Formats: sequence, structure tokens, C-alpha cells
Amino acid sequence: MRVQFEYTIDDIVDVQMRVLKRSRAARSWRWRDVIVTSLLTGVFLFAIIPEGITGKLIMGGIGLALGALTYASLNERTVKRRLRKLCEENAGPDKSFLCEVELNESGIHTKSNGMQIIYAWQSVTQVQETTDSVYIYAEKGGLIVVRNRAFPSAEAHYQFVELANQYLARAHKSHHPTGAS
Repeated sequence: MRVQFEYTIDDIVDVQMRVLKRSRAARSWRWRDVIVTSLLTGVFLFAIIPEGITGKLIMGGIGLALGALTYASLNERTVKRRLRKLCEENAGPDKSFLCEVELNESGIHTKSNGMQIIYAWQSVTQVQETTDSVYIYAEKGGLIVVRNRAFPSAEAHYQFVELANQYLARAHKSHHPTGAS
């Protein structure tokens, strides 16, 4: 089964943000940065408050919470803005792109931006439906996103997901025979 759809830089940024949210490395960076931001904010408020130790401790604690909240709200916007600039730099003047995704027994064949990538079914780990897309996750950070606009109907969407799940189950069954660990 083959589908195609147009995508934009907004789609690219959305996909990259989802990849970052699933990444253990990126998650550890976020936690490290939340802790550092909280500590710096708490220490700063502790240092500038002229009151006694109780007031300093209360303000330091408030600073810790404010640092974490501020970081959480600003980080996602900052990362999105930076990803958008990077994508615009790499995409050039193009505002939309064409993506083709084909499911067959040999794997998932994708074609976009002059590149073709084939994901073997054995490397696929999950097929996930969201409200706006079908996400197919592969080992080592691979991600194929098929936007709902690729499907001419709800039935075509359903058939695509069912076929992907059938190929995935078949590949993993043959890769891990019954009784083997």
C-alpha cells in the first residue's frame, strides 16, 4: 500500500519534538537543565534577600520552584524556535515537501526530499495512531510519520494501520520463533 502527502516545516518541527521527547539522552539533558536552573534561581534569591535565615530559606525554596516552572515553559518554545531555524536553513526556499510511504513485505519504503529510506520490518518497534498521524517507530531513533491527510478516507487509514501491524507481527514472529528467547 502506498500513500503520499505534503508536509511543511511545521510538520518537521513537530516530528523532531516528538523524537526529542522519547529520547533518553534529551530527557536527561532536560532534567539536568531544570535542576541547574532551579538551583541557580534559588541560590540567587537566597543571596539577595536581606531578611533572616527563615526568609532566605523561604525565598530560596520559592526560587527553586520558579526556576523549574520558568525552565519548563521556556524550554519547549526555545527548542521549537531553534529547530525551525535549522529546518528553514536546510530546506531553503521550499515551503512544502512531498513524502511517499509504501508498505510492502520487504519493509517500509519512504521517499522524500530526493532521499529514499527503507526500514526493514524487523527494525520496527511500534505502530502508533494519534489524532493527526500514524507514527511508526524503528530502532535507533527511526521514525516514520504519515499524516492523516495522506489517506483519502477513514477506511484507507484503517487499512494502512492494519497492514503495518500485520507486517510488523509477521516480522517479529519470524524473527523470534515460538519457544526461543
